[in-house]
Amino acid sequence: MNFTLFILLTYIMGFLTAIPVGAVQIEVARRAITGHLRSAIMVALGATSADILYGLVAFFGVVPVLKEKKIMAVFWLIGGVLLLVFGISLIRQGLQGHSLNTKSTHMRHQGVSLVTGFLLALTNPMMILWWLIGEKIVEELGLITLFTHKIGLYFLVIGGFGMFTYPGILAIALSRLKRSISPSIIMRVTIASGFLLLLVAIYFIGRSLVTLI
Repeated sequence: MNFTLFILLTYIMGFLTAIPVGAVQIEVARRAITGHLRSAIMVALGATSADILYGLVAFFGVVPVLKEKKIMAVFWLIGGVLLLVFGISLIRQGLQGHSLNTKSTHMRHQGVSLVTGFLLALTNPMMILWWLIGEKIVEELGLITLFTHKIGLYFLVIGGFGMFTYPGILAIALSRLKRSISPSIIMRVTIASGFLLLLVAIYFIGRSLVTLI
């Protein structure tokens, strides 16, 4: 096994996975440009935690409860309601541009930011497929001879670090550039992230109701 190449490729795959713009990246950017760097980092950390959770399910099935459709549906329903409330709050804040408060409690609260990132990343259960595809790639390239539990843990940690690195860099860069970003851009990002959260919430709630009914 070429362990060095295995680490390098796994990290690169994780990093590239985080680049496409989505709900997590928008939320990280919104917090960073309003001066809440730590909260932006916590959003990224929460999202990475959810991605790794999907990886654990893919490789080890350590969370079998998530495979129960009814239980998962309830979980999605609760998450959808929370995101719905949060999305409406963001839209209201963005529309009230003259009173946009960059020091709002929910934005700088690191615990809320962590949960927000986690919930946003849960909207992408395709991450399970990504982990399995990544495993197949390193196997086909001959970088590993046998995908053991130990190798699986390495893969999750290194890939997860790659996934966290990109939004982390994005947060730091935008935080340093925040003085050159106008309030109108901040408002637009806030409103856009609010509507995106509403779409995600509707998906969560709709899918859960279909399963439960």
